[in-house]
Amino acid sequence: MRSEVNGRVAMSQCNIYDAIDEQLKMLTHSKVRAKILLCLNEEAKNAGELERALGTRTTTILHAIKNMAEGGLVEKADLGSKYSLTNIGKIQALILDSLLTSVGVLNQYRNFWQSHDISGIPEELLRTIWMLGQSKIIKDDFASPLGSLENFVTELTNSKEIHGVSPFIISGFTEAIAIPIRRGAKVDLILTDDILKILSKDYHDLLRELLRYENFRLYHIDLDVKVAFTVTNTLISMGLYYKLDGNYDLGNDLICAGESAIKWGLEL
Repeated sequence: MRSEVNGRVAMSQCNIYDAIDEQLKMLTHSKVRAKILLCLNEEAKNAGELERALGTRTTTILHAIKNMAEGGLVEKADLGSKYSLTNIGKIQALILDSLLTSVGVLNQYRNFWQSHDISGIPEELLRTIWMLGQSKIIKDDFASPLGSLENFVTELTNSKEIHGVSPFIISGFTEAIAIPIRRGAKVDLILTDDILKILSKDYHDLLRELLRYENFRLYHIDLDVKVAFTVTNTLISMGLYYKLDGNYDLGNDLICAGESAIKWGLEL
């Protein structure tokens, strides 16, 4: 199937797959070739260095490099016997690295991603899920039934910068967010209209006080928000609704650290 885009014929994704089948085989049908691509993405290496890094015989590596050179992915470096990636090889190595990390993120907490509603996360951010590579699940258990909530409140009170989106209100949240605001932390919150009405009614005096601080900005959003998350200067804490019953999962928080995770969270 083809469609017209800016006067040119655009192929469907299925046909694109057929057109690049050989290149995909070069990347994915050989563990040795894939690992060479990732190794050379770090730095140029000779056959001996690749043998030690991959734990594979030199003859096997040289055969793979010959195929990759013919495919325009690998070339001889300026350093004599060393091999390096071509421009296309470098780009494909970065794509492969992102793919592997993305699969790792999904496999690590497979049940979390399968059982929750992800419709609140835009597709362009689902494509970059690899940015959440440094992640863990904080879950409630019988010994600590409020473990995820306690961890969340502790993170809030110790943060220098907070950006949050919430379609619900939890006990202790308003008092907890007041602590960093009074300390001078930069705090931006986006709340749904329903939650803002509750806050205005139940925490009227505290809300009036906090809104006097220049470092605090409060926004409202007239949308059915399907994700709750907080981005601080050190991490992102994210919760989702269950897919089956539509209830918010208060017992599981996905905590992701690192610069890429924070960037992902701010984009969300």
